[in-house]
Amino acid sequence: MNAKQLIAAVAVLATGSAFAADNGAYVDHSNAASTKTRAEVRAELENAYADGQLGHRSEFVEHIRIASSKSRDVVRTEALQATRGNMNGSLYFGG
Repeated sequence: MNAKQLIAAVAVLATGSAFAADNGAYVDHSNAASTKTRAEVRAELENAYADGQLGHRSEFVEHIRIASSKSRDVVRTEALQATRGNMNGSLYFGG
């Protein structure tokens, strides 16, 4: 085994052990005493949805649908021109 292989093996072992690091202590909440009933919690949740304090039951942001003033062909042509205009060789372009 030459020096390069030995260094590579040590590097692989060192990186693998970094992933096994403890990221914090586990906190067990299973014995926590509840002060509200399930019905009370669900009622509060429904009220929050109704007041607009929570999203529309989705983990993603809901975007408003707005009609485009451009046709599909115009948008496609603009996208192709923008891609061709990226002649500096960068993989990342845009604003």
